[in-house]
Amino acid sequence: MEVPPLHPGPASLELLLLQAEHRSSYIWEGQLLSQMFHARRIDNMWDFLRAHHLHPRIVRRLQDTGFYRIVEIGRLQLDWSLITALIEQWQPETHTFHLPIGEATITLQEVEVLYGLSVDGHHVALPHAIREYTGLQYLEMLQRLTGFQLADEAALIGASRLQLTPARLHLEAMHADITDDTPDLHINRYTRLLLLFMFGGILFPNTSENLVSLRFLHHLEWLDDLHDYS
Repeated sequence: MEVPPLHPGPASLELLLLQAEHRSSYIWEGQLLSQMFHARRIDNMWDFLRAHHLHPRIVRRLQDTGFYRIVEIGRLQLDWSLITALIEQWQPETHTFHLPIGEATITLQEVEVLYGLSVDGHHVALPHAIREYTGLQYLEMLQRLTGFQLADEAALIGASRLQLTPARLHLEAMHADITDDTPDLHINRYTRLLLLFMFGGILFPNTSENLVSLRFLHHLEWLDDLHDYS
């Protein structure tokens, strides 16, 4: 028996409140049948962590900085259907979720509980001198704090933005040398580069260009002080 073709669109629009404005409507209406879509992906830190088990010394260093909870969250199995349903209840006018029990929104308390990040402490701000750095000065700071050396300024995008892929490749090269006897200098350099990768790939991702700002290096210089920042 011949199976009749199924319409790719939703059977009901009662839950998909934003469907009329979503790009998938073009596919469901048959306007883009011949065009292939590809997801925009940043250099994936989770792939790196799955392939490279962190040494206990690195784990302890990340715990001291207050960022290890983010690594643990990356191992959770997410319910994508539930997340999609939640997104559909988001109202951009009020910045709240409209739920059967009432309105709800995301607060700093959720950030603190889920990510383990402090919401109290010193403000994160850059000195004016750092803002005036040239690309060469950022490259020198990168080499000094992480041991990662780029060939020249041409490897940067603008004065301060670095592509994540070269950083990940250097991190992979460093990973094999981390042992119980590795000097603290190299442990700290590995931790800084991993945190830079985390900032660009998870906390502040740029999905269009796969970049991370080297201005973060200013706050990564003193790892023992990271937990004091908000």
